[in-house]
Amino acid sequence: PGFEITLTAHQDASSSLLLATMTVQKRESAMPASPIHTALVIDRSGSMAGDKLEITKAAVAQFIRSLGPDDRVTIITYDDSVQTVCGLQAPSEDLARRVETIREGGSTNLYGGWLTGAKLVGRGGRVVLLSDGQANAGPYTDANSLAAHSRLSYQKFGVTTTTIGVGRDYDEGLMAGMAREGGGAHYFAHDVRAITDAFSQERYSAEATILSNVSLRFQSVTEQFGHFWGGEVKSRVFKVVGLKGDPMTIRYTDRATGQVFTEALTMPTDFGYSEDVRLEFLFQRASETEADMLTVRNPNMAAQMRERLRTIVLEFLAHPASDQPLVVSTVDRLKASMERLEQLGRHYNEDEAMMHRKRSQQSSHNLRERSKAYSSFEDDKEFVMMSAQTVAEFMPRGPLRLDPEALKLAPKQEWRQWQAVPIEVLADVIVVAMEDPRRGFVIKEIEVMTKMRVRPVFAGIPEAEIRRLIDEA
Repeated sequence: PGFEITLTAHQDASSSLLLATMTVQKRESAMPASPIHTALVIDRSGSMAGDKLEITKAAVAQFIRSLGPDDRVTIITYDDSVQTVCGLQAPSEDLARRVETIREGGSTNLYGGWLTGAKLVGRGGRVVLLSDGQANAGPYTDANSLAAHSRLSYQKFGVTTTTIGVGRDYDEGLMAGMAREGGGAHYFAHDVRAITDAFSQERYSAEATILSNVSLRFQSVTEQFGHFWGGEVKSRVFKVVGLKGDPMTIRYTDRATGQVFTEALTMPTDFGYSEDVRLEFLFQRASETEADMLTVRNPNMAAQMRERLRTIVLEFLAHPASDQPLVVSTVDRLKASMERLEQLGRHYNEDEAMMHRKRSQQSSHNLRERSKAYSSFEDDKEFVMMSAQTVAEFMPRGPLRLDPEALKLAPKQEWRQWQAVPIEVLADVIVVAMEDPRRGFVIKEIEVMTKMRVRPVFAGIPEAEIRRLIDEA
């Protein structure tokens, strides 16, 4: 109930593929929200001094203030040592103010900070790990070891790891790998302003999650899907050898009850031909290729990776769906990546290569987790919004209409500041349209002001148009 899965078997001259498309319905608002258990693990090494640490502290304090009385949070900071600001406890104003007093320190014991957070948050919790530098202290400092520990914590204890990489100097392979293996999201905050955006989206994710630790297993291959928001759609393509043998099984945890389910799925009996499968396989290959950009360490590798992307772009352009907005936006992003690679192939510069690797890890995450797509770069904004909207529960049909009675629930200037249009009131829920409805901090502010639960949806129009609607109301 509430979880729909479609399996599509496709075969052509080059491959046999099985597409799994999973849709989770949004729970009714009347259902009580499950408590959120979060460990916020903050790098306070010397390189964080200044605006980076100040904005991080403000975002963490805002995260704490947005939590409800039944939620639980633990705060850990790390430099060359690990400090527990507080164990798992109820949020409070006192705790938020304690966070605001954190000061910078020395080196970066990233593993120690993450491990402490994972242990304190407990089974089924989530760790949000922030760093701006290289792991250079503690028993594990390499990307492979840390990703392996993140995977073990996720698979054995259900602890999700989300990572926020700040600035230019963090280890992109380490941070993206821990998020990918730990079932969480990855955020590349290339400037300090983006730190708050990352925490705000993660705040939304914490409350929107309905199913966690979702995995599919078929023909000895297990694919992890992390967690699902209400209304979210995810797809994954398996390369298969026939359709015989044991059926595909799905395993997942219901967040509201903590109950674990394992179900066998009804398999297709024959292969057909599906352009939808071919298209989804292209998205998957693009994500994997962007993840492989970690190998770009010299001009030869830059040229090789450019050719891999070029092949995928040509296949996108030859596909019957090449004129669909998401495909067009994806091709534009891949072409931008190719241009950076072309420059690196001609005149290799390690600083530019490092930035390319970071942007590519974010792009890989965005192609794999479209509803959770994120970018701190303005030129990626259209792609991020397009990706997120394609897997959203719904958008308003026709022109966006503001509800005058709903508008009265808060001062007009507040709606303008929130850049949110109230479009409907349903019992104890107010439906609010926003350019990006994943801004968790704004949603909590609206709930506090209106004293109602908020159901955020995509407005489908830019923020300037949202402000105009409010001004003219």
